[in-house]
Amino acid sequence: MHDYVIFLHAIDTQGPRPAAVIRDHCAHLDRLDAAGRLIAAGPFADSEAGGLIVGSFPDSEQALEFAQTDPFVKGGYSRAQVRRWEWSYPENGHLGIVDPFPGSHPRFLRSLHLRATTRHFSPRPVTRELVELLVAAALAAPSEFNLQPWRPIVCHSSTDRQRLQGCCLNQAQVSNAGLAVVCAVDPDVFEDQAPRAADELILHGQRSPEQRDETIAYIRSCFVNPQDSAIRNGTIFAHQLLLAGLSQGLAGFWLGGFDQGALRAEFSLPTRAVIAGVIGLGWPAKRNQPRPRQTMEQLVGWGHWPGA
Repeated sequence: MHDYVIFLHAIDTQGPRPAAVIRDHCAHLDRLDAAGRLIAAGPFADSEAGGLIVGSFPDSEQALEFAQTDPFVKGGYSRAQVRRWEWSYPENGHLGIVDPFPGSHPRFLRSLHLRATTRHFSPRPVTRELVELLVAAALAAPSEFNLQPWRPIVCHSSTDRQRLQGCCLNQAQVSNAGLAVVCAVDPDVFEDQAPRAADELILHGQRSPEQRDETIAYIRSCFVNPQDSAIRNGTIFAHQLLLAGLSQGLAGFWLGGFDQGALRAEFSLPTRAVIAGVIGLGWPAKRNQPRPRQTMEQLVGWGHWPGA
């Protein structure tokens, strides 16, 4: 994928544009956005009419095709100019000039307020490439001492999702989603991987080599209740997976209703494994509105328990 800028130059800067054409243009943009490939779009606010679209396309031919099929262009209201764009942003280290670092995404911040649980999905598949990107993003979630105890079971194929549905009280959204993930955790990691975690702390200067044995013992002592720790870490992974999907225009659900015994048998989970939940993601059949949330005043305490 490469990024392209599509300039839409107005042919008649004074001529009106029918509302139906504007709606068709917005629908054209929404299709690109639904594919997770729209970066920005909008009209210029100055006296010179026109606008631009910034999006990701496999090649210049597909970018040009998208531009030429825009209703403004097809209707003779605009002339399209397509140029490949090298987008400089924090996550790519400003084109490799500096080390990559997290950037600012006000648009995604607004999307968080629009997140809504979805149980009805379109038949449009979630590609293997996108699934791998989502899972990789979820694996970047924080975990205690960076132990990364997650052992997710990815159910991408229709067969695997149907198998999982049979273990989830036969809830249809499991197989209807384009992707379902069992958020499983291995609590043995808290014991077995403590030496690796201690070595990482030493490598990064947070502990001295002489403190290695002491650090290993301390890490292990923090997991006196591995079941609770496993659920906590598994929940962090699951929520990051949901947010990764949201960032790409997918909708999803969190599922806590399942038959643990059936799930363990069907997917060969060891008895020690802890299942934090099941996440489903897919392209929504329709956009659900989020349910009302209580106000910050009702829920949040500033320096004390709320209402105290």
